[in-house]
Amino acid sequence: MQYLKVFKTSLLASTITSIVMSPLAYAVTSTNTVETATTEATAATESTNATATNDPREIVVSASRVEVAREASGSSVSVLDADYLEQNQVRLVSDVLRDIPGVAVTRSGGAGAPTQVRIRGAEANQTLVFIDGIEVNDVANSGEYNFANLLNLEIERVEVLRGAQSALWGSDAMGGVINIVTKKGKGALNGKVTVEGGSYSTHQESLSINAGTDDYHYALSGTLLNTDGISTASEARGNTEKDGYKNATVNFKSGIQVLDNLSVDLVLRHLDADVDTDAFVGGIGAVDSDENSETTQQSGKLSAKLDLMDEQWSHSLGVSVNDTDNKLFNSGALYYTTEGKKLKYEYQTDFFLTSSLMDKDDFDHRFTFAAEHEEEDFYSKGFSTTDKEMDMSGFVLEYGADIGERFYVTVSGRRDLNSLFQNANTYRLTFAGWANDNVRIHTSNGTGIKNPTMFELFGFTPNYTGNSELRPEKNTTWDLGSEYHVDALDGYVDLTYFHTDVDNLIVGAGNTAINLPSDSKIQGVELSMVSNPTESLRIDGSFTYTDTDDGNGNELVRRPKHTASINGSYLLSNDQTRITAGAQYVGKRDDYQFDAFFNRTQVTLSEYTLVNVALSHQINEHVELFGRVNNLLDEEYEEVLTYGTMGINGMVGITVKGGL
Repeated sequence: MQYLKVFKTSLLASTITSIVMSPLAYAVTSTNTVETATTEATAATESTNATATNDPREIVVSASRVEVAREASGSSVSVLDADYLEQNQVRLVSDVLRDIPGVAVTRSGGAGAPTQVRIRGAEANQTLVFIDGIEVNDVANSGEYNFANLLNLEIERVEVLRGAQSALWGSDAMGGVINIVTKKGKGALNGKVTVEGGSYSTHQESLSINAGTDDYHYALSGTLLNTDGISTASEARGNTEKDGYKNATVNFKSGIQVLDNLSVDLVLRHLDADVDTDAFVGGIGAVDSDENSETTQQSGKLSAKLDLMDEQWSHSLGVSVNDTDNKLFNSGALYYTTEGKKLKYEYQTDFFLTSSLMDKDDFDHRFTFAAEHEEEDFYSKGFSTTDKEMDMSGFVLEYGADIGERFYVTVSGRRDLNSLFQNANTYRLTFAGWANDNVRIHTSNGTGIKNPTMFELFGFTPNYTGNSELRPEKNTTWDLGSEYHVDALDGYVDLTYFHTDVDNLIVGAGNTAINLPSDSKIQGVELSMVSNPTESLRIDGSFTYTDTDDGNGNELVRRPKHTASINGSYLLSNDQTRITAGAQYVGKRDDYQFDAFFNRTQVTLSEYTLVNVALSHQINEHVELFGRVNNLLDEEYEEVLTYGTMGINGMVGITVKGGL
C-alpha cells in the first residue's frame, strides 16, 4: 500500500505548493459524472438574468451516473447557478440552501459554527456531499459534512438531489446528494479580485484567475474570511463573549485534452479554518468559555476519460482523497484531536446505442457499470486513543432509456461489500415524461443505507461512549410530482409528495447511541416555483411541509414542519443596477434539552422569518460595487436551543475583473 501513501502525499504537497508559490492565493486585493457539468450546462448559466434554473434541458450531473437533462430526471432535483449565488451575494453556501424545497439548515451559533443540512427529514450525515467529484463528508465528524466552512468560492452550480440515492452513490447518500461544481477556466487569461467588509469587523478578500481552450483549462481561486463574530452561546441568555472565525480556502481545477478521445482532469482543494466555540453544560446548554476548534481539510482527485466508437463507449477512471484534521483547544491547550481520511478508487464504463421504435430511430439506450473501492481511516486522541479502519467496495449497474425525447426511465442496482458490516443491496427506479407540452410527470422509488460512522461506533469523550453493536440504517423512499410550465411566465410550478420509511435509525441515548427499535416515518409535500416574467425580473419560491415520527410518537428534532422562501431579482432599466430581495421562513420545530445528567427531553423552538436585501451596480465592464443587509428586520431567534444567531448585519464591497 506504499504507493497509496505516495499518491496522497503528492496531492497534499501539490496543494500546499499552490498556496505558497502563488502570490495570488492570499492577495488582499481582491468522467465520472459528478466531476463537472457539460458545455451545455455552463452555457445555460451565462445569461445575466438566470438564477435558479427554469430550463428543463439544463444538465444535472448528480441525478444519474451520467449527465442528464433535468427533464429526464425522475428524481426531484434543484439547481442553483452562479448568477443566483452572485445576485444574492451568497458567501456561506448553507445560507442559500435554505431557498431549496425539502432542505432544513441549522447552525449552532454565528459564522463558522457547526452547520447541518438535512434533506427531506433525513439526518445530516445521510446526505452525501461532492465538491468537484470529491466526496467531502468528514469520516471524523459523524460522517457528515460541516457546511460551516463552505464559502462561495467561484462556484458554478449547486445541485440538490432529494431522496435515497444509495444505488448510485453508496452509503452516505441515503437521504440525498448535494453536488457542488466550481467554475472551469475558459478564454484568455483573466482574473477577478473582490474585497468586502462590514458588521462584526468582518472582512473577506477573494482572488481568482483562469484560462481555457479546447485543449486545456485551469482555474485557481482563493479567499480569506475573518470576523469577530457573535457569541456562540445565546446573548439573549446572558452570554457576551464574541467568538471569532477565520477561513482560508484555495481551490485549483484543471484539465487537458491529451488526445481527441482522451482527457485528464485534476482538482486540488485546501481549507484552514479556526472558530472560537463555547462549552455545553448539562442543565444549562451553551455557555461562554475560552475554547476554539481548528480544522484542516485537504482533498484532491485525478481522473481520466477515454471515448471510443465515436463516443458511444466511454471509460472513466479516477482516484480521490479527502483528509480532515480537527483539533479542539481549551484556553490554548489542545485536548482532543480527530482525523478522518477517505481514499477512493473508481472506474465506470458507459455504452450508448439507438434502436428503432415504431419505425423511428428514437429509442436511446444507455448501459452503465461502475466499480468503487473506498478505504476509511479514523483516529482520535484526547480522552482515549482510537485508531480504526474500514474498507468498502461497491458495484453499480444502471440502465437508462430515452423514448422519443418524451419519456425517460432509469433502473439502478448496487451491491456494497463492507469489512465491518453485512453486505448490502440497494436499488433505484425513476420515470419522467411529458403528459403534454406543458406538464411533466416525475416519480422515483429507491432504497438507501447508511453505515454507522466511526465516531458512533468507536468514539469516546467525557459525554459519549461509542456503541460497536450499532446496525446500519436503512430506508425506502418514493415520491411523485407534477411540473406545470407556464409559458407566459417563462417558468414552472412543481408539486411533489414524498414518503420515507426508516429502519434502525441511530439516535443519541444518554451517553451513547442506539438504533431505534421502531420504524420511523417521514412524509411531506414540496412546492416550488421558478419564473422569469420579464427579461429584467426573476421570481423564485418554495414551500415544504414535513411530518416526522420516530416510531414512538415523537417528532424528529430540528425538522421544521413548515419552511418557505421567496426570492426576487430585478435589473433596472439602466442595465447596471440590480436589486435582489428574499425572505426565508422556518416554522416551529423540536430540539433536545438536556438536564445535568444529559437526560434529554424535547422542547419546541419558535418560528422565525429572515428578510435579506442586496444591491449591486456595474460601473463598467471591469468594476462592480455591491452591498447587502441580512436579517433586515433584526429578528431574534434560535436555530439550535441555547445557541446564538446574528441580528441585522451588512456588508459592502467592490469587485474588479479583467483579462488579457
